[in-house]
Amino acid sequence: MENDLNYHKFNQLFLGRNLNQEVNKDFFNYFTSLTNNHPNIVIVLSKFGEVLSLNYKKIHTLLGKPIIDDKDLLQFVYGNNLHLLKNTFNKTLQGHTEKCNIEIKNNFNQKLFLDLTFIPIIIEEEIVGIYLIVTDNTDKTLMKQELMQWENHLNYAQQIAEIGSWEYLFSEDKLICSKNFYNMFGLGYQKSISIDEPFKQIHPDDLDLSIQYLNKAINDGENYTHKVRVYHRKTNELKHFKVHAEVFCEEGKPAKIFGIIKDETYQILLKKQLIEQNEGYKSIFDNLTSGIWMRKQIGGKFLFASKGLEDILEIPLSTLYEDSKAWYNMIQPIHLQELENGKKKMMNGQSFQWIYRINSGNGTTKWLLEEVVPRLDDHGQITNIFGLVTDITYEIEKEHQINYLSNYDNLTGLPNQQSLFKKLDDMCETDDPYAILYFDLDRFNIINDSLGYFIGDETLKYVANRLEKIMPKDSYLARLSSNDFIMIIKNFENKKEVIQYAKTIIKKIREPFTIQDYELNISTSIGITFYPEEGREKLTLLKNAHTALYKAKKEGKSTYQLSSDEGDLSTYKKYALDRDMRKAISNEEFELHFQPQVETGTGSLCGAEALIRWNHKEWGLVSPGEFIPLAEENHMINGITDWVIEKVCQLLKEWKEKGLPIIPIAINIPPIRFMKKGLYQHVKTQLEYYGIDPFYLEFEITEDTLLNIESSVYSTIQSLKELGIRIAVDDFGTGYASLASIRMFKPNKIKIDKIFIDNINNEDKVDNGIICATLHLAKSLEMNVVAEGVEEFEQLKFLKKNDCDVIQGYLFSKPVKKEEFENILRAGYLSPQVS
Repeated sequence: MENDLNYHKFNQLFLGRNLNQEVNKDFFNYFTSLTNNHPNIVIVLSKFGEVLSLNYKKIHTLLGKPIIDDKDLLQFVYGNNLHLLKNTFNKTLQGHTEKCNIEIKNNFNQKLFLDLTFIPIIIEEEIVGIYLIVTDNTDKTLMKQELMQWENHLNYAQQIAEIGSWEYLFSEDKLICSKNFYNMFGLGYQKSISIDEPFKQIHPDDLDLSIQYLNKAINDGENYTHKVRVYHRKTNELKHFKVHAEVFCEEGKPAKIFGIIKDETYQILLKKQLIEQNEGYKSIFDNLTSGIWMRKQIGGKFLFASKGLEDILEIPLSTLYEDSKAWYNMIQPIHLQELENGKKKMMNGQSFQWIYRINSGNGTTKWLLEEVVPRLDDHGQITNIFGLVTDITYEIEKEHQINYLSNYDNLTGLPNQQSLFKKLDDMCETDDPYAILYFDLDRFNIINDSLGYFIGDETLKYVANRLEKIMPKDSYLARLSSNDFIMIIKNFENKKEVIQYAKTIIKKIREPFTIQDYELNISTSIGITFYPEEGREKLTLLKNAHTALYKAKKEGKSTYQLSSDEGDLSTYKKYALDRDMRKAISNEEFELHFQPQVETGTGSLCGAEALIRWNHKEWGLVSPGEFIPLAEENHMINGITDWVIEKVCQLLKEWKEKGLPIIPIAINIPPIRFMKKGLYQHVKTQLEYYGIDPFYLEFEITEDTLLNIESSVYSTIQSLKELGIRIAVDDFGTGYASLASIRMFKPNKIKIDKIFIDNINNEDKVDNGIICATLHLAKSLEMNVVAEGVEEFEQLKFLKKNDCDVIQGYLFSKPVKKEEFENILRAGYLSPQVS
């Protein structure tokens, strides 16, 4: 059926022709055979473009889909390809064979590259159709594209690597080069050139040698590698090339050369620059007094050693290059462990510096300062070791001499005053106990005046030597000045042991000795003090020891005295309180007691004074009279005052939350607290934090505070008043406050001191007059008056009669703890306790 159909279509080529049936059949068989047996795909088309014959099996294989009719072919050819085919088809109808190339995709979406040849079918000089030969060049095209891609990659690679490839054919004098070859020489690109072209660019001094190499390769077949200088044709820049050539033979004779050129210009110039720099550095290094060196690895051979090392080590540089351990063998053994530690640092990529001694080549001992730096690669491996070494022998000797003179007595060799003070400063930073013995040679001035200073100096040296021989283990001896010596004794079991040792010293010093035929008899007096109970600071300790020495001399000399009696408990207690005060707040050892203040006429509770107490772990309840002066000395008073303010605010809040009636609480503020910044802010912060009305805080200040007023203190007090804090002048009448200061400050309250209250019953007209005048003054200035220290009913009657506002004293209540005071708050009233 298919052949009939094709034959029927094929007959269209012969319509209107007087050809017999047999001839038609022959034409059909010819084109059918051509279609089926041609190695490529052949399609027979009418002059109208209709497909008359084709090999369906081949076209199916090519396109991956069965082809039934013309429409099936058109789904693979469209757009520009269809336009190209129509144009080529029409040109072929003009009687000429035409070719074109198209790119399509098969049914599997794979690219196909096809070469199409259109051949006209001419019968009786008339074009009746076209047969189309389809050649699948996909593999060749892809291979060509890949080769072009590789060629581009090769060109890029050569550009990056700065190389060019070339091939020289002897017989044809044809030089075929890569694109980068032309770029490197500055030549225009051509498919091939004569060998003379690149040779024209070779430096004149290198031309003859280059020709010799080329001739040997051509004549003898020798491969060669050499370096040549070339002038770039376009820029005239001098380039440095490395040439490598290999000869290929045909029939046993050299026929062509394959070669590579590499541009080494950058490396050559860099190397030249480095050489120049290195020569410059070497010149500098060789003129330095320090030595500079480089090794390949730790302990490895020297790669470089400057001339300075010759002078430092006092051996020839050739010895260092030949024996890498020569320097190591000079190092004194005591420093070798430090060197090993330094090597470990270098292995971790760290540099290190060390000072050490060597026995140089001529046997001289030298001190060297050396800094060693490792160089690491990207993997952290050491590639080189660099070092700088300096001879610091002179500096070390001078330093030793200066240190000795600054810390030791030039006459006796004992530590001097500076060394002693440093020793005491260090020892005062610990709590380890020790004793200080202060020596003075009795009547030493007589020796100087009668026998001369030389004998006096020799005497001091002899005494120092004798003391050194008998001093206890771990003790310390120094010459303070002239004939004064200080000895520090540690690790004693008790003070009696120290006293016994002082007696031994006195006895030993008394023993006669001879200097230049003079038999001398001297004695010493000793003052003794103990750390820490008798002082925690060097000057205090030395002062105490000197005071004790003075007492010993008054006792008749050649004896000892202690700075304080062993039974003087108050000294130790003072020390203990000072020591423990710093931890008292954090350990919550402080507590507040409260002494109520009542209205004179009714006994109603109207205020209270907060009084601090210290529950010491060793001494029990300590009164303010004992620890407040200490707190003022060691500047702890500011912190204690701030603690009281905060504690009072905390308790006021607590009482308020308990539903207790709250009343103003008076707090004593020492003068020094007004001088330190931050009081106002601290008070304001506590009031805000605990939510307390400033009305319930009252600050008591002494008359001394008013007397020594400064502008900053005045400003602080005024700010506190503006905040709402009430100010009271405590102990009024005992100081020297002027009416002017009272007028300026306008305190809210005046407290009459107990010293005046005590004399009310004695009918002392002066004291009674002062009280009445104070009350009258306060009333005139609209200030309230508190009488403190009221203990007797008669005193109350007098104060009540003279309109005193408030009473504070044992008559109503002594200072009580918080719990008892809360009961008083609940009652709100106190009655006089008449005995």
